[in-house]
Amino acid sequence: MKKNTSLLLAFFLLVSLSAHSLTLNLKNTDLVTLINTVSKITGKNFIIDSKVKGKVNVVSARDIDDKELYQLFLSILQVHGYVAVEGDQYTKILPARMIKTVSPLSAGVTDLVITTTLKINHVQASQLVPVLRPIISKNGHFAAYTPANSIVVTDTKSNIARLKRIISELDKEIDEDYEIITLKNASVDTVSKIIKTLMPSKKGAVNPLTLAVDRRSNQLIVGGSVSQRLKLRFLVTELDKYQAKHGDTSVIYLKYSDAKKILPILQNITKQQGDRKNAAPSNQTANIQADEVTNAIIITASVSVTNNVKSIIEQLDIRRAQVLIEAVIVEISSSNSQELGIQWLSKNGSSFGLLDFSGQIPAILSVLTGDSTVPTSEKQGFTYGHTNTVNGGNGMTVVLNALNSLGGANILSTPSIVTLDNEEAMIMVGQEVPFITSTEYNSNNANPFQNYERKNVGLTLRVKPQINEGDTIKLDIEQEISSLLPSTSGAADLITSKREIKTSVMVDNNKILVLGGLIDDVWRDSKSSLPLLGDIPILGELFSYSTTAKEKRNLLIFIHPTILKDQAIADSVSAQKYKFLHAQSLTQGAQDLVDLNKVNLYGVDKNNPILKQAPSSQDKTPPWMSYN
Repeated sequence: MKKNTSLLLAFFLLVSLSAHSLTLNLKNTDLVTLINTVSKITGKNFIIDSKVKGKVNVVSARDIDDKELYQLFLSILQVHGYVAVEGDQYTKILPARMIKTVSPLSAGVTDLVITTTLKINHVQASQLVPVLRPIISKNGHFAAYTPANSIVVTDTKSNIARLKRIISELDKEIDEDYEIITLKNASVDTVSKIIKTLMPSKKGAVNPLTLAVDRRSNQLIVGGSVSQRLKLRFLVTELDKYQAKHGDTSVIYLKYSDAKKILPILQNITKQQGDRKNAAPSNQTANIQADEVTNAIIITASVSVTNNVKSIIEQLDIRRAQVLIEAVIVEISSSNSQELGIQWLSKNGSSFGLLDFSGQIPAILSVLTGDSTVPTSEKQGFTYGHTNTVNGGNGMTVVLNALNSLGGANILSTPSIVTLDNEEAMIMVGQEVPFITSTEYNSNNANPFQNYERKNVGLTLRVKPQINEGDTIKLDIEQEISSLLPSTSGAADLITSKREIKTSVMVDNNKILVLGGLIDDVWRDSKSSLPLLGDIPILGELFSYSTTAKEKRNLLIFIHPTILKDQAIADSVSAQKYKFLHAQSLTQGAQDLVDLNKVNLYGVDKNNPILKQAPSSQDKTPPWMSYN
């Protein structure tokens, strides 16, 4: 029976082929036989899967041509659960469930079951998957590829064409907009971090949600579709409520500034902001207090005000540089001597009628400038109120050596102090001397009661540095030297002399500045004579020696500022000080003042701390000048 059916089918088709049309009527025809017959008529090459089998029944009432025959053949395969996957040369006949795992041999334009990629331009591909999945055939494959915002589909060519028509209607540009969400209680930074965690921006996403932060007004600027913004607004509202339940008080611990000093600044700023908002709501008021124990600022205010205060504190609470101020205060004397009389010479006798005009100031200048021809009148850098940097700031050691070599130079003090930028520092060396301020008498004018006031007499140096751009330092200097004078007849109280400099100067970092010009005169009368002979009237002058000396004392101040920007520079300066102390202790046979095993100073070698020859115990040169 099977053989007869095959013969009848072949005969029928051959007759119909000659007539270019046929009427197809099949009853219980083997599917493989039909595939062979269609291959002969259409000239197509088929690869038949071993699972392909079955009986075919077709009833046709009209004639069909070759193209209609092939379409009818594909429909027969689909009814029986099979598909034809075409390539350029071969067509595979296989069960429909194998479409997902078998790709076509070539992506020809005539493929019936194809795998292709559909690019989505305006909406997210993942959003289209649940909408389009019901359209895909039972055995088709459909998935979204998020990085490229595309859809990968394997299905019949006709169904894919249908998908393309539907996608073209759905994949349209969405109008985006922006809106501003004002937070009343929560911090805009905190909320934005939460949003970015919950809604991360995906690479390649279409119409991603955009988010910006305005800290000054505590606002979120949101961009995206209506649905995105609606979802985000709901989330922000809930977060804002959550923060409101947990209060609005913040504690800020300061690192460098003084909470008590910074408090008036913050209170004044918030008060001015409140005054500008005449009818400001109650949540705009601020209560700012300072806790001196923990050096903290406590703020009770709305989030916008709190954020503003925090921003100000961040800019004010910074580590300030320090300034090391080293000084040499020296008094230079020169004498104009007039000697009258006869000085009887001994075997080590000295000159008769000696006139000695000392020139210490030109001598110092010649050493500093390297010029031995500096005239006496050229008193460079030694006029009151005038400053000049000597030798580019590198001659301080030479200054002290020159001063030590001059018999008329008296180094009064070599103070050294470290202070913060814009903070006044003071050094005072002297005595507290009582002065009578008033005298009170009783009714009998007996036993008077005197009131005293103690005042500092000695050397006082006040310096306030201000670091400017380019490491230039403005110095407000106030120098005072006072001393007690010998009592004179008729004086009601103690007599003091006072020399003072008060000026503002500019000096570069690590340079030397010279101030001076404070000169006073001291007259000294002395008389010596031979015993008995010097007392003879008139003739006694021949055996006497009288001297009237006028001594001029010039006060000079050498200032050397160094900016200590960080701990490394401070350690380097400390190391220099230690080296000097170590050298001094060795020359005096004492032990080290500092245990190197317990101290880590930058630049100090624990095994060999001395880098230079130790000075003698009589050397008055301060450490910062001998050990640069």
